[in-house]
Amino acid sequence: MPTNQDAALRENILTDNLWRLMLTMSLPAIIAMSVNAVNTFVDGLFVGQYVGQNALAAISLVLPLTMITNGISALVGTGASSLLSIAIGSGDLDIQKKVLGTMTLLSVIFSIVLTILGWYYAPNLLAMMGGTGEIQDLGVIYYRIILIGSFFRIYAVAANVLIRAEGKIREAMTYSIITTLVNIVLNPIFIVYFDMGVAGAAWATVVAMIVFTLFDMWYFYIGKRTSYPIDLTSFSLEKKLLKPIFAVGLSAMTLQVMFFVQQVVVFRSIAHYGTDWDIAFMGACYRIFLIALVPGFGFAQAMQPIVGINYGANAYARVKKSFRIFTVSYTVFLLLTWGFIMIYSRTSLGWMLPDATFSDQDILNFRMMMSSMPIFPYFMMTTTMFQSIGNAKLAGWATVGREILLFIPIVLILPIWFGVPGIYATLIPVNVIMVLISVWMVRREWAKMEG
Repeated sequence: MPTNQDAALRENILTDNLWRLMLTMSLPAIIAMSVNAVNTFVDGLFVGQYVGQNALAAISLVLPLTMITNGISALVGTGASSLLSIAIGSGDLDIQKKVLGTMTLLSVIFSIVLTILGWYYAPNLLAMMGGTGEIQDLGVIYYRIILIGSFFRIYAVAANVLIRAEGKIREAMTYSIITTLVNIVLNPIFIVYFDMGVAGAAWATVVAMIVFTLFDMWYFYIGKRTSYPIDLTSFSLEKKLLKPIFAVGLSAMTLQVMFFVQQVVVFRSIAHYGTDWDIAFMGACYRIFLIALVPGFGFAQAMQPIVGINYGANAYARVKKSFRIFTVSYTVFLLLTWGFIMIYSRTSLGWMLPDATFSDQDILNFRMMMSSMPIFPYFMMTTTMFQSIGNAKLAGWATVGREILLFIPIVLILPIWFGVPGIYATLIPVNVIMVLISVWMVRREWAKMEG
């Protein structure tokens, strides 16, 4: 039940110094997201070192497929959290009571459909990604086990986003970190001690997600820790909740789905122009790329309740200032990581592929892929702001436009002339163009707020 402390949290979000809010809410989220990033890194680390190059290539091909699950989590979690934050800001108690039940029911429905379809089409999906022979077989094993835990992954992540939406970043962080530590501990036990190979990495992830789910359920159903009233018996699909959840959630899901589409195109291009080594190398590059960007999701998660609650309370000036503060802070933070991986590229790649010898062209490809990373925060925070204020149309168009209109055409064209290096260079023009478009979109939205 809501407490005086919970009321104070809402008041702080509406009135406290935004720089102080950014620090107090971002740091826990950054820690949580950084630790979570270790999940992907640990899987690749243990598989690459103890199972082999083909196994790493296999789970690298599965990584984009897991974005489908992440996309569903984003649809349910981001849509529900945006609705909740605005409802807290505006004081809509009816929505506050029902949003948890709706989120839970959607998680159940989507996970059942995903598991059935994914299990049946797993071989076809791996083949579509460019997997053949042993790589395809290992990928199917890994993906099917991951699918067994699809409900736990969808519900746990969505519920954790809902916790963050009310501003309780620290509690959400705690559950997330414990989950990651479980996965880190289980990976060597399953992969090395029990000699389960890629199946061990998958089972470690599933068990960790079950633990994550139990913590979230304790928060809502047993501990009753929410700062807003909830109806634990309300499991319905009401139109007034579904419409905003799907409107905003689909834009968040689009980001994950577009990443999946992007990866399909990239890995098929790598398979066409390169070798099995190129697939494994691209997988290592993407894992490092995602690890570097992941802390930014902490900034985005911390900004979401601040922007959403202030927008719900019509405090538009604080919405704009929050966007500026979080964008600048994330950019500065990212530059530190970016500088390290650009200077120590061989060291960074060696963590993923310890026995590999990298050519000068490999290092050049890696650096081309990373070169435009410092301008990415503006695009990420723009999308987060639109999702937070319920502007699904602009959030969706920003994501679709980046992938469909820019990335895919460019990644298909450049390799024709430049081969594999052309694939790695694609992000440079894509990110530059998208940031320019994002600046225009933000200014346009802010003009509407002033009007």
